[in-house]
Amino acid sequence: MLLKQGEPVYGFDADVAFSAEVIVDKMEAARLQLESSITMFFNNWDVVSQNTLVCAAYGILYDLARQRGVKGSIKDSPLVDPEERKDFLNGMNYPQNYFKHADRDGETKLIFRYHGTHLLLFDGLRLFILLDGKVTRKLRVFLMWFQLRYPDLFCLPSAEEDLKKIRQGVEDPEGFMKLARALLEED
Repeated sequence: MLLKQGEPVYGFDADVAFSAEVIVDKMEAARLQLESSITMFFNNWDVVSQNTLVCAAYGILYDLARQRGVKGSIKDSPLVDPEERKDFLNGMNYPQNYFKHADRDGETKLIFRYHGTHLLLFDGLRLFILLDGKVTRKLRVFLMWFQLRYPDLFCLPSAEEDLKKIRQGVEDPEGFMKLARALLEED
């Protein structure tokens, strides 16, 4: 088939299809997954895909942290009763495994309580920062939102005075989501 100059080429060409590449290391892959899941979270996009991305990033970061002797994961917390740890971890990992595999439960349905995903995202961000030390703008926006939304779980004393002022008069925490979306749009 002869094509005229500038005419679009349709059809499959393996050389073209498999020629694009990007080189990433594990930390970069985890950062990209975290940042994508933050965008999804603040835009109320698909909760299953959010969870899958968060868990993929978390898996990388958790493995790297263990290899490097970095402590800080909720999965290793001394606050979890050692006798309950196995059940705790099974509960944390169940949605991730359900969304990833179908070898034993292909005909089942999951009641997915997805509000815990952003707690796992927070824990993944903490691991990323402990491993890498860098905080990107998107990570910073999520951490700010998290501190605004859950001052009883996460407190950064140096920022708390300013965040208290932001919290004053906000009765609906959805307002913090709007603030975070606006900050992300500035990128």
